[in-house]
Amino acid sequence: MYVVTSEQMRRLDEETIKRFVPGLTLMERAGQGVFDALAEFSDDISTLRVAVFLGRGNNAGDGLVAARLLAEAGGSVVLLYLHESDELSPDAYKNYARLDRLRSSGKIEEVLLYHAGWEDKTVTALQESDVLIDALLGTGINSPVRENYAAAIELINGSGLPVLSIDIPSGVNGTTGDVMGTAVAADLTVTMGLPKTGSVFYPGKAFNGSLEVIDIGIPREVIAEAMIDTHILDRETALADLPHHRPDTHKFERGALLVVAGSRRFAGAAQLAAVSALRTGCGIVYLAGPPSIRAVVQTAAPEIIFVEVPETATGSIAPAALAVIENQVRFNAVAIGPGMTTDEETSRFVRDCVAGFESPMLVDADGLNAFEGAYQELRALSLGRPVIVSPHSGELRRLTGSVIPVGPEERFETLRTLVEGASVTLVHKGAPTVIAHPDGRIDVNVFGHPGLATAGSGDVLTGAIAGLLAQGVSPAEAARLGVYIHSRAAEIAAEDLGERGMLAGDCSEALPAALKELEDELAR
Repeated sequence: MYVVTSEQMRRLDEETIKRFVPGLTLMERAGQGVFDALAEFSDDISTLRVAVFLGRGNNAGDGLVAARLLAEAGGSVVLLYLHESDELSPDAYKNYARLDRLRSSGKIEEVLLYHAGWEDKTVTALQESDVLIDALLGTGINSPVRENYAAAIELINGSGLPVLSIDIPSGVNGTTGDVMGTAVAADLTVTMGLPKTGSVFYPGKAFNGSLEVIDIGIPREVIAEAMIDTHILDRETALADLPHHRPDTHKFERGALLVVAGSRRFAGAAQLAAVSALRTGCGIVYLAGPPSIRAVVQTAAPEIIFVEVPETATGSIAPAALAVIENQVRFNAVAIGPGMTTDEETSRFVRDCVAGFESPMLVDADGLNAFEGAYQELRALSLGRPVIVSPHSGELRRLTGSVIPVGPEERFETLRTLVEGASVTLVHKGAPTVIAHPDGRIDVNVFGHPGLATAGSGDVLTGAIAGLLAQGVSPAEAARLGVYIHSRAAEIAAEDLGERGMLAGDCSEALPAALKELEDELAR
């Protein structure tokens, strides 16, 4: 599924209306989607009483369609207008007029906010309602919320009722996710056509509640002609990327991964990465590390094959380790970096490994720090074979020497520029994680959990992606699926443990459950 900015969605709507579907039809489909979503709040929609807060644009028109459908289904509606009817957009006004035949039924009540007697009527309406619909502003807002709208938003947020927002919570910028002074805190957001970047980036994402996407019939050719190449990393993508193994396969056919990681100070990082690779289904994992961490690693996970390599006086991996690895290990992919430190000798060893190994490779953490300020060197080395890099913003700043923008559009463009013309797949860790591919595609991960904000979570992700890379999937597939199962595993772990006490190891242990969900879905 694609994700779009407000401006991209506006152009898609305009092109669809010009060539394929009247705007009034799109509005009817949107309102139908909102009406259908009300079923989440009641088993019997005919018993619902819904209050709808209405602005004056097409967002209000969607709300008026939903109100009409609810009244026709036997429910009751109170419409709370911020504007006179002659101020509504043309299509919204047409749906306002379509309510005439229902106005005498007693199913529709109307209040013009901020006019005589509105306060008592509004208090009564909210007291008697089961659900609120936010149809105030939509995705087009790019300046602070005006006074009357801000007051209406505060009424919604203070009502204590479940809230359904149409397209995006009012007050959230549909492109950047910024809160324009104040915003509706929704329980459910029903977005039209395609999800908006403002709904998947913070702080806007925090106001969505659940996010449901309604297909209103934007033709595929319109989307293709717009050359949109930013995608939501969803379950369907993960299912398509999942590798499959024959029932008679053996461990070497399931992939051999070399993890080069760890130091006397950071033994846990190496252990987390190696175990997580095994938990993705990788057949065999070699961990090349200094002798000072052997006991920690093999006590925690005897399945790991430990390759003891020379260490420096400070307990990091020494440059002579490269010859030991080349003589002792055969592998399909490499992960290098977790817990290695930035010891000068170790950094030299990392650069030698990246230059010398011919297998697909993931470089993370201190592997990236070894190339501080030398991203172009790493790019050049990727041309011999595919490289995945998985930095957080601090690591990426050190690597490239540039501050990475926070805004979605600027962030996408910067990441695309960094991988263009190289064989680098860039996994930019954050909330949300964004993956940039050499072909220009961007994937935005919408899953994950705040419990991932703990030491070692990045090492688990390294193992998950690298374990898949060793199984023979492409770098794009390994990055996408690794990010997905890592974030989904965090959600699964949080269901049992809660957010505050989660450890990175809990996420690692939940990786098989995240994969099993996908396998079970394929089996159905």
